[in-house]
Amino acid sequence: MNTTTTDTIEYLGNEIAEHGISADPTSLHLLAHAARDLGVNEVLVDVMVDDREPANARVRAFARVSTSVSFALRDGYVLGAERELAPAC
Repeated sequence: MNTTTTDTIEYLGNEIAEHGISADPTSLHLLAHAARDLGVNEVLVDVMVDDREPANARVRAFARVSTSVSFALRDGYVLGAERELAPAC
């Protein structure tokens, strides 16, 4: 499992719970990049990082994105694909 990404998800979850969805936009965008690479639903990712969206919608999107990323990393699969992720060398 990619511990950097999972650590980021845990960190962001704590920051969002304490300070709101805008607590750390840089880490949120890094998560969005990882999520897109893993094939997470683009609409959810876009809502999560769009500061024009309502905060409650962004928090719900974060929850769904982070769950999808965690499952994909745990299982070693790109979402929506039939291929396994290649290990980094």
